[in-house]
Amino acid sequence: MHIVITGAAGYIGHALTRWLCTQSYFAGQPITRLSRTDLALQPIEHAPAFLRDVEGDLCQASVREQLLAEPADYVFHLAGITSKRAEENLCLSLEVNLQASMALLENLRHQTHKATVVFTSSIGVFGTPLPNHINDQTPIQPTLSYGTHKRMVELLIADYSRLGHIDGRSVRLPGIIARPLQAIAALSSFSSDVVQHMAAGTAYTCPVSSDAANWLISLPCCLEQLLHAAVSPASAWPTSRVVTLPALRVLTGELVQGLAQRYGADRTDLVSWQPNADIEAQFGRWPTLDTTLANQLGFTHDHTIENLIHRALLTTPSA
Repeated sequence: MHIVITGAAGYIGHALTRWLCTQSYFAGQPITRLSRTDLALQPIEHAPAFLRDVEGDLCQASVREQLLAEPADYVFHLAGITSKRAEENLCLSLEVNLQASMALLENLRHQTHKATVVFTSSIGVFGTPLPNHINDQTPIQPTLSYGTHKRMVELLIADYSRLGHIDGRSVRLPGIIARPLQAIAALSSFSSDVVQHMAAGTAYTCPVSSDAANWLISLPCCLEQLLHAAVSPASAWPTSRVVTLPALRVLTGELVQGLAQRYGADRTDLVSWQPNADIEAQFGRWPTLDTTLANQLGFTHDHTIENLIHRALLTTPSA
């Protein structure tokens, strides 16, 4: 079995690679090749012999040809740039978030056998103003280039699946915590930043108010959902080939209080509030969520804020 991970140097991609490197089997079959690609890749400690690195730009045909020299059985397509970078550079977003995905799907269409493709879409496909409640029937009207391009790839994956070229599954990710601090962060990264700064005992100015609401899952939970998406029965998926993942709706102030219970009440003083109206409108006003379809497919979340924080901190160093 050949498994491919694009965007493998990213927060989720690196963690997924590390987990798969500890496995001998996936979906009941022996792993014979695990290929990962990104512009640059960090070494994996105690990497198995079946791990293969393909460094380079997925937009380049030569990189995709090298990646798929051996036909893929499973593809975790995680490659992309953040919402912030997409807003700052439309051409780059078109190239990386859209055109590279289109080219990858075309390469997969010409394989000798059908690949199962798990694509990490985003709740960014829901635009503002957000409705009071979101469910499986909520209209998709993105208001950022990032969400627009994610939605376009969702549609392509559904169409390629309809035509029998791939077995596609798009999962709309909520906020994943706790991402490492980055110079070029996603516009929605404040929840991760709160966790990282409070865990390290450093000051943080939050760009949303304490009552800003976000949908969150931990990194371990995210990995579980991606793996479940890959192995769940194709017949159970809707014709849209997309689900919005279950998530906990958490107020930023609740997240701070949960962290204070772990590290001490004095750490709440580390967080100051300087709300940005535009960021809060797009990323801090998430309404109640009904994910009936995903629930029926067996997807889940972290269940409680306490468990969310505990699991988020499994990969976060503390002071």
